[in-house]
Amino acid sequence: MLVMRRFFACVLAIGGAAAFAGPAGAQPDPYAIFSRARSFWLGQRYPQLVAYDVAVAVTTAGKERTERYRCAYDAHTGAVRVDPVSDYELAHPVRPKGMNLDLFGIPVNKPLPHVDFLGVPHLAPAYSFGMAPFVPEPTPTPFNPAALVARVRRHFHDPNPRTATPSPNPPGDDLPEIASEFVSRHDYAITLVGIETIDGRTCYHLALRPTRDPHRFRLRDAWIDEHSFATWKLHEALNFVDGPGTSVAWTIHFAQIDGAQYIAEEDADAPVRAPGAIYQHAAVRFEQVRAVPRWPIRRPLVTGIASGERLDEPRD
Repeated sequence: MLVMRRFFACVLAIGGAAAFAGPAGAQPDPYAIFSRARSFWLGQRYPQLVAYDVAVAVTTAGKERTERYRCAYDAHTGAVRVDPVSDYELAHPVRPKGMNLDLFGIPVNKPLPHVDFLGVPHLAPAYSFGMAPFVPEPTPTPFNPAALVARVRRHFHDPNPRTATPSPNPPGDDLPEIASEFVSRHDYAITLVGIETIDGRTCYHLALRPTRDPHRFRLRDAWIDEHSFATWKLHEALNFVDGPGTSVAWTIHFAQIDGAQYIAEEDADAPVRAPGAIYQHAAVRFEQVRAVPRWPIRRPLVTGIASGERLDEPRD
């Protein structure tokens, strides 16, 4: 276990070992900080099966309403299962009165109350919002240093190890030497805004401007732990694939549970317009995250859900 920890400490140095290099008093390199934050994500390990609740909370007409959905996630395949009937729908079943009538194709009935405020959440608690371009593997997993280094090389667009410059091992470290990688193509132009406190932790505040394809590269701010390089907060220009949540920017908070990084909450930064409603505030929370030995939900997400009625994150 000690050898594995020391190996991952070296892996964290890939692409970002020089975060504090340079003349005394020089500002840290924001690209190196971002690189080490991505390496932190690459080192995450999750239980193979994780059960959790997704709470979708909205405020409308001054009242907060919350729907909770039972969910499960397979960290090996990235599969998500959701019970599409929320606790709110169970407690408030829709009972339409009379007959469905329309006049020349125009419905004349009073519209039914809107259910699934933002859509049925098909969301994984270990999603990284583009910070890590992979599906985390479950733990325990076979320890394969060569495969891990190769994966990090692919991530930093350096498939040829001869282009890398070896980094010296720490004094007294008998581990094999691991190369430092250099990012040849940046997805973001990154600046260091300053040092801020997030949830009691000292963090680097990075501002990110996409250099291309802003709909794919959605991050605009990141708050990275000054010591561990864990991501504690992100701000993105848009969220989800479809539905009302795509119309505004979102802020995401993270938490660590049993030593692994998970989403804690996603908050809309502005009112969200949904069919027949305006939500003054909307939030998605991940609750009761825990490892389980088998799928707690036997049936998968119901198929045939229309576009805009299913809440999905884009694939990294």
